[in-house]
Amino acid sequence: MADISYRPAGLGDAADVFELLQQVAGEIPVMLDTLAREEAMYARVRNWVRTGESRVAADDQGRIVGFVLAELNQTSRFWGEHEVIDVHYAGVAAGRRGKGIFAAMMGQILRRLVPVTVRVNPVNRFDMPRRLQRLGFRPANPGGAEPQFLWEPG
Repeated sequence: MADISYRPAGLGDAADVFELLQQVAGEIPVMLDTLAREEAMYARVRNWVRTGESRVAADDQGRIVGFVLAELNQTSRFWGEHEVIDVHYAGVAAGRRGKGIFAAMMGQILRRLVPVTVRVNPVNRFDMPRRLQRLGFRPANPGGAEPQFLWEPG
């Protein structure tokens, strides 16, 4: 899409990403029903956008219309080796869906050529398992209570 640009998220994007997360929260779903939960999630969003692994999509006026919140999984690493990226949340503004924005942002993450994991809430309304499998992810825990998907390079 010519009017959409894609880039790594930065700390300055945290408020806009959080605002969009609030808009799509019921569909992901993520609980933001109390001030304490909102504050805790905003702190997590700030951390995720600082990692260099999260991505945003912006329209031609610079408004954030999509995000993928990700970070390196530190527990799967040993002395800086064996990187694994965990994707925590993703969302696209309602008026921008169905145009490949999510796939483009994930494509940027996959181009790092390190394994990527995604856990999907079973009541996610975006048909995320199908979307992930189209991008080359495979189920990592078939039959698990919270489906997990893995993409591996090569």
